[in-house]
Amino acid sequence: MRALLMARGMDTFGWGCAWRSLCWSRLKDADKAYQLYLNVLRPSVGNSNGTSANWFDMYSQGSYTIFQIDANLGGAAAALEMLLYSRPGVIELLPALPDAWAGKGSVTGLGARGGFVVDLSWRKGKVTSTTIRSVGGTTTELRAGAHSERIDISPGTSVTITLP
Repeated sequence: MRALLMARGMDTFGWGCAWRSLCWSRLKDADKAYQLYLNVLRPSVGNSNGTSANWFDMYSQGSYTIFQIDANLGGAAAALEMLLYSRPGVIELLPALPDAWAGKGSVTGLGARGGFVVDLSWRKGKVTSTTIRSVGGTTTELRAGAHSERIDISPGTSVTITLP
């Protein structure tokens, strides 16, 4: 998959750029994921390809420009994927955190597969605390860097974990 993504390039725009950003996030390559995410946000100048002042993704067709929502939705998904990766039974925090965001940050309300909602805070690229709320899920494995633990939780409740 890496070879395919490299062949597709890094200097693009629109939905394909957002898709590749998400793929690099899944491969835990924060630098490439972030570079492509920034490409999605590259400003449209004079109705050129890129993001307009109202945050719509514009695609130039020569004499006219059309709006494509795919990059808007895909770019947001790629940013979230850098912060949280989940699949049934596993929630992984900060799998592809870009250096630009590593200093300090937090996010709330991220949906995770298996019936969970996650809040997390980080400093210096490492998770400092997370709250896992069940909206139906009961068991998952939480991974944050070298930390891994099984979470057993009842629907409608939450657990907060503080990491050193």
